[in-house]
Amino acid sequence: MASESVGYLAIADHYRRLIADRQIADGERLPSVRKIADQWHVATKTAQRALQVLRMEGFASPVTGLGFAARFRPHESAVLRVKVNGTRQRGEQYAAEDEALILSAEVTPTTGPAGDVLGVEPGRPAILRTGMVKRGDKVIRMSHSWFPIELGDLVPELLTVESTPPGNVARIEAATGRHTVVTADHFTVDLLGLQLAQSFGVPQGEPVLTRTTVRHDGLGVIEYGTTWFPRHVVLAVEYTDAVDHAN
Repeated sequence: MASESVGYLAIADHYRRLIADRQIADGERLPSVRKIADQWHVATKTAQRALQVLRMEGFASPVTGLGFAARFRPHESAVLRVKVNGTRQRGEQYAAEDEALILSAEVTPTTGPAGDVLGVEPGRPAILRTGMVKRGDKVIRMSHSWFPIELGDLVPELLTVESTPPGNVARIEAATGRHTVVTADHFTVDLLGLQLAQSFGVPQGEPVLTRTTVRHDGLGVIEYGTTWFPRHVVLAVEYTDAVDHAN
């Protein structure tokens, strides 16, 4: 069906279009990892990553014992991809006067796409941490982070309102012995709903930069987070070349 050099993103794009065009019906079972690998002449790891991309973007959800099922979403107006060969620093670098606060840390039923991304049935419990960053009297960042409930036993700090180094993702990696292999960031511009608008102290309907982050350790998603930045906050991202030019 495709050349041996095809990448997982091309496979994901193929199925994304079929789902958005309703050629694959909502809830219909997607091809298995093995079938995709055979059809596209790729390694099973490549096929698995393609399905994980669809899952992280909300076009597929896991079905116990059956693989993945399609989840209808309309076509995006535009998707611009940037593949970074390396890692980005976790979190943002704040000014000395900034105040980072964890507002809540609790076990609660999953809402929105959180259940699908974490691989649990909608409404099943997971760990939700909410936070904000203030600069003076202004809120410059709000965040929600979802974690699989079983990580609460391995990393008790997930259920506390403290935020201390080295950070919860590093603690999860240390506890499980597995490192993050994929971090997917999606950026969109949305309009503020009432609750977030009140948190930022701005009118409802103001534009907001939304970053959705999914971290995967090769066996499953370990964090699904959403971060909101209001107008007049600049999110500056530096990319460092990961290639060693000395050799």
